[in-house]
Amino acid sequence: MAPESLPDVSGMAFDTSLPREERIALFLQAVENPYCFCIGGIGVKIEFAESGPSLQDTLTDFLLRQKSGL
Repeated sequence: MAPESLPDVSGMAFDTSLPREERIALFLQAVENPYCFCIGGIGVKIEFAESGPSLQDTLTDFLLRQKSGL
């Protein structure tokens, strides 16, 4: 899917005084598909595998690699 056809969430701000469920609902209204959206012109598609690592583990590994320059 072309990034320009996806909703861009880069300028989206979240009101942290709202309950978590309400913030999630607002995000879902804005993007329609939480697994496929755009951030600053870059398309993001999120996929999960049942036997794969958790999203938290994957992001932690990614951030540690970025921090160490790998």
